[in-house]
Amino acid sequence: MESFNHSSDQLLGSNKPNYVVYDKANFYIDSRYQVQHVLGKGSYGTVCSAVDLKSRENVPLAIKKVSDIFTKEVLLKRALRELKLMRYFKGHKNIINLLDLDIIYIKPYDGLYCFQELIDYDLARVIHSSVQFSEFHIQNFFYQILCGLKYIHSADVIHRDLKPGNILVTIQGTLKICDFGLARGINTKFITKGSKASQITNYVATRWYRAPELILSRKNYSKAVDMWAVGCILAELYGRRPLFAGNDAVHQITEIVKVLGSPSKGLVDRFSSKMAFDFFGPPKPQYRAISWDHIYPFASCDAHALMTNLLCWDAEKRYNVERCLQDIFVSKCRDLNNEPSCARPFDFSFENQIESMNDLKKLLHEEVESFKSDRINFGKKL
Repeated sequence: MESFNHSSDQLLGSNKPNYVVYDKANFYIDSRYQVQHVLGKGSYGTVCSAVDLKSRENVPLAIKKVSDIFTKEVLLKRALRELKLMRYFKGHKNIINLLDLDIIYIKPYDGLYCFQELIDYDLARVIHSSVQFSEFHIQNFFYQILCGLKYIHSADVIHRDLKPGNILVTIQGTLKICDFGLARGINTKFITKGSKASQITNYVATRWYRAPELILSRKNYSKAVDMWAVGCILAELYGRRPLFAGNDAVHQITEIVKVLGSPSKGLVDRFSSKMAFDFFGPPKPQYRAISWDHIYPFASCDAHALMTNLLCWDAEKRYNVERCLQDIFVSKCRDLNNEPSCARPFDFSFENQIESMNDLKKLLHEEVESFKSDRINFGKKL
C-alpha cells in the first residue's frame, strides 16, 4: 500500500478557513456547527451537544471526538470499523445515524469527529430511573432492539458489545443501537485464511453481558453472543439492575451458575478450555437452576420462557433473532414493515489490507473523504 502522509495544508489547517475552536473540549469544527454543552468525557474522547446552523430549525446533534486516534492502533481499528458499519447500516430507524464526519490533524484538536443524532438518554439511564415500566413498555423496547439486531445480523455482523449503555432512547421512545467499535464481520467470503481479519479475539463485550462461551475461551463463537446479551438486557428491564454483575471472569461465571445452575459435562467438554474444566470438572459440586418466576415473579410466563431460551449455557440452543421476533412475547408490538434485512453481507475484506499504522491512517482518511463526498452529492440532489 502506498505511503500516506498529511499535506502541510492539512497539518496547519490552512485549508479550513471556516473552522472555529471550542476551547472547553479542544474542538476544532466547521463554523456551521455551534457547540452547546460538553456532555461527557472518557478514555475514548469527548462528546458535545451542538446545533447545525445551516439546517432548518437549527437541528440538534451530538459531536463525538475520538482522541489519540493516530497513536493507538486499537482506537484506529475500532474507529475504522465503526465508520464503515455505521455507513453500511445508515437509514435503519433502530440504528444510530451518522450525519457528518471530519478528521483534524492539528494538535491539540486532532482526532476523528463524528456528528450523530442527538439523543438525550441511553437505555441504562432509563432502566435505572424512577420511570415505571408496564410489560408492554418492555415488550416494545425489546422488539425494537430485535429489529435493529436483525438488520445487523442479516449482514453477517456481530455487534459484540450490546448493553443498555450502547442503546440510545429518544424522547419519543425509539431505541437505537450504537457503538460499533467492537463489531466484526463474520462472512467467510471475506476472510483470507491466516490474515489478521480471520483472527477473532475472545476478549470482547462488557463483562456483565458477556456470553459464557466468551468467558470460557471457546475458540469459535457466533451471533449467539449477541443473543445472550439481549437476554441479559431483557432481564434487566424487569429487575432494573444487571442480572450477572461479576467483578472478574471467575466471579462472572459464578453469578451465572447461581441462576442457570451448572452446565452439562458434555458442554464443558465442548468448551475445551482449561478454565472450563477447572471450574466445572470433577469433583466440583453441581448446582441446580433457579426458576425465572422466583427471580422475576412480576414478569409474564412468556417473558420467563424467552429468558430461558436466550440465557442458556449452550449457544447452539439459544434463540436467534428471527426466532425471537416470532415469539409470542413481542407479538403485540410486531410490525413486519419494521423488520427489514440487509441486502448483502458486510464486506470487511479491507482488514486484509492492514499491515501497519500507516495503512490504517490511509484507510480512515479515505473513509472520511468518501463520506463527505457522498454527503455533498446527496445535498446537491435535494
